[in-house]
Amino acid sequence: MPPPLKSKKSKFVCSWIFAAMVVACASPAAKLSRMYDDVHKDAAEQSHSTREPSELRARRDSRAAKAREIVDAGGAQSATDYLHAAVILVETDSDENLALALELALKSAELGEDKGFRVAAEATDKHLVKLGMHQRYGTQYTYEHVLKAWRLYPCDPRTTDAERQAMGVPPMAKLLEAEATLNAPTSKRSDPVFLTRPSGS
Repeated sequence: MPPPLKSKKSKFVCSWIFAAMVVACASPAAKLSRMYDDVHKDAAEQSHSTREPSELRARRDSRAAKAREIVDAGGAQSATDYLHAAVILVETDSDENLALALELALKSAELGEDKGFRVAAEATDKHLVKLGMHQRYGTQYTYEHVLKAWRLYPCDPRTTDAERQAMGVPPMAKLLEAEATLNAPTSKRSDPVFLTRPSGS
């Protein structure tokens, strides 16, 4: 005897919902979101380290390559997508990735995501540090092995706190407090004021 039509319909609806969930999880936005979460997991894992394990670096480079593929294919559509891609890219040291991170972060901010300004500031600072120049805003910290301490990388003295505020970066006094926080004993350490991990030297 065939099962009731209601049972067949219920199974069909459940199958359709499951299929929709699978497609959603495989969407470009979902992939960017997962990789964005992984960035912060890796940052937490390295938060008390002064050196960058090769495994973490490899994961960052892999995420960045995947994020670029998604962006190049037009998969980033929303302010959140652009922010996630920018954060993934700004974690690397590639000039091309930093340039794209700056572009995407500003696009995110243009669409209403204020955190995009902060990521744009970081992309700008990392590029300047790579060139051996003073950073503009103050998002980058470096570990001085001789001193065995973290230091705020030298900042352009012409940058004002008002300009920092416009980019979502704390004033200089807070940045120096974050330096002290980084050098505090682990047991007394709280999260610093910056968005992502400091840079190693």
